Amino acid sequence: MFSSVIWSLILALHLLCIAYWVGGALYCLQLRRATRLLEPAQTTIVLLQSYSRYLRALWHVIPTAFVTGIALFVKMGFHLPWPYHLMAFCGIVMSAIFASMILGPLRTARRAIRPQPQTFASLHTRTALMALFGVIAIIAGALSHSF
Repeated sequence: MFSSVIWSLILALHLLCIAYWVGGALYCLQLRRATRLLEPAQTTIVLLQSYSRYLRALWHVIPTAFVTGIALFVKMGFHLPWPYHLMAFCGIVMSAIFASMILGPLRTARRAIRPQPQTFASLHTRTALMALFGVIAIIAGALSHSF
């Protein structure tokens, strides 16, 4: 009984990490539309702060999601149906996109005196890709569950 509670908590932690990861990406996508009402200087500040805080939090969320995901893979065995492997692939792609955001446009935007709109367009595009792969992973998770 104690073992099942531990594994349920590990699964819950994994799901919370994925919810933050995908939900935060969707929030950043919507934030860009909302900042159109602001002046350009204010838009830059809001977008830069939002992306910085979201991506800084992902430094903790991504390793937790990977550790819990690997633990669940090990517990269930590696010979799982294809949706589980699709979820893992999407997680790897999403983490690569995250790394490209941190090392590319976010670093450029933080170092610039006046970040260019192209920098935020690049962040937006990569965030959209990350959200797309996150939604695919969630759909794969739903497909893997048998009712």
